[in-house]
Amino acid sequence: PMLLAASVLPYFYALVGDRNPKAERKKDSDAVQLSPLARDTWAALRQSGQPLTKASLRELLGGAPSDAALDRALGELGASLKIARVDESPQAGATWELLHRWAPEAVQEGIGLSVAQSLSALVSRYLECVVAAEAKEVEEFFSRLAPRSRVRGSVNALLSARELAFLPVGNKTLIQIAPPRPPVTFRRVAPKGAAPRLPVTLRRVAPQGAAPRPKASPPRRRSAPRRPDKKA
Repeated sequence: PMLLAASVLPYFYALVGDRNPKAERKKDSDAVQLSPLARDTWAALRQSGQPLTKASLRELLGGAPSDAALDRALGELGASLKIARVDESPQAGATWELLHRWAPEAVQEGIGLSVAQSLSALVSRYLECVVAAEAKEVEEFFSRLAPRSRVRGSVNALLSARELAFLPVGNKTLIQIAPPRPPVTFRRVAPKGAAPRLPVTLRRVAPQGAAPRPKASPPRRRSAPRRPDKKA
């Protein structure tokens, strides 16, 4: 089984999922080829309108498929992100549901993403986890999801955008997430030979034609009260 975090599910769905997951499957896409039993299993889940256990699926399929055959069919559908295992119990086993019914927001987000966007995001997440890797290792890891040429193009685009950087280690050249660049500070430099700038004093100027404002008179000094003369 393929285990995916919810945060990266839309990117994986954009690479391997159906652009119209609710439509009836009349034929396989070019990227995914399903066996007849896998197509019948998908159709049974679609017609039921609810999650089903393996026993319920076998009953809907006529009881013919063996456990191994049904497990292979469920594995095909799970690897192409058409179904998801949503529950499991010791008595009934695993319960399966169509992915677009179980996680409609993630599926809708994945439908709106392009292959280039998804590969760029997944390559960056992959390098965050492994710290550094060779370019051929990145291509090998994602070769089951997209052609190697598309993966190589996404890596080159991230290198050109300086999102990734080369890391020489011995006789190998690895790729890593580009370290954060120091902030750029700007400083104003006066032209050579220019006089130094003097501080500017702001002064209020009366509008043209306005009467001049009268000058304020200095405050008058109050004299102290005169004391009466004492009689001899």
